[in-house]
Amino acid sequence: MTTLLTIVLPVFLVVLFVAGMQASLQLDIQTISRLSFYILSPALVLDALVRSTIGGRTFLLVAAALCLLTVLLWGIAALGARVLRLPPPTAAAFIVAALIPNAGNYGLPVTFFAFGEEGVAYASVYMTISAIITSTLAVYLSARGRAGVRQAIHRVVRVPVVYAACAGLLLGALHLTLPTPVARAVHLLGQAAVPVMLVILGIQLLNAMRNPFRAEHAPALTLVSGLRLIGAPTLAALIVPFFGLSPLAVAVFVLESAMPVAVNTTILAIEFDSDPIFATLAVMTTTVASLLTLALLLNWLLQT
Repeated sequence: MTTLLTIVLPVFLVVLFVAGMQASLQLDIQTISRLSFYILSPALVLDALVRSTIGGRTFLLVAAALCLLTVLLWGIAALGARVLRLPPPTAAAFIVAALIPNAGNYGLPVTFFAFGEEGVAYASVYMTISAIITSTLAVYLSARGRAGVRQAIHRVVRVPVVYAACAGLLLGALHLTLPTPVARAVHLLGQAAVPVMLVILGIQLLNAMRNPFRAEHAPALTLVSGLRLIGAPTLAALIVPFFGLSPLAVAVFVLESAMPVAVNTTILAIEFDSDPIFATLAVMTTTVASLLTLALLLNWLLQT
C-alpha cells in the first residue's frame, strides 16, 4: 500500500485532474499531440542524451536488451493479431500498444520516486531508446495500417525524434556540448514534454470513457494488457541479467518494461489513423490496471 500511495498514485492523480478539467476546457487533442510529437519529444530525447552521465557501453547494452525484448514482443503480438483476425488498422494499433511502454511521462516519475536520481539516469537511457523505437518501428507499423511499405518508410524519415536522437548520440560520442543558449532552450522544451504527455493521457482517458465500448475489442484489449503489464516485465526479468548490467540498471529496466501502453500509441493512431479508439482504450485499460501491477512489481524489486 505504501508503494502505491507514494510512487504510483501521485502520477495517476495528475492524469485524473487533467481528465476532470478537460470536461469543461475541451482542449484540442490533435494539436497538443502534434506539439508533443514534433517539438517537445525530440527536445526531451536530445536533452536526455546530452546530459546523460551513463557510459557508452551501458547505453549500448541497454539498447541491445531493449531491442531483443521488442523483437520478442513483436513476434508474440503479431501472432496474437493474426489469431484474433484483427483488421489491419486495429492490428497495427494492437502491435504498437504491445511494444511501446509509457517509459517517459509515467515511467520517469515512478522511477524517480522508487530509485532516485541514479535510477532516473538509467530510465532516461531506456526512454531514449524506446523513443527511437517508437519513432522508427512504431511509426512504420502505425503507417502500415493504412499505407504501403514505401509510404510508411517515407513517414518514418519525417519523424524529428530520429534526428534528435542521432544528434544527441553524435554529440556524446564526440564529447561535444551544445552552445549554452541552445542547451537551455532544448532543456526548457524537454521539461515541458512530460507534463504535456500527462495532459494528453488525461484527455485520452476522458475520451475513452466517452467512447462506447466495442465488444469485439475485448479479446484484443485483454491480450494486449497481459502482454504489456505482465508479459513484457517477465521477459525483461529473464533476459536483461545476461547483459552484464548493474543491479540498479536491471531493476530500472524491468520496471520501465512494466509500464502501461504509451500515450504515443494514441498519438500515432491519431496521426496515422490506425484505430485511435482501440489505442485509447488500450492506454486507459493498462493505465488503470497498472496501479495494481506496478505496486506489486515495485514491492518485489525493492525487496530484492
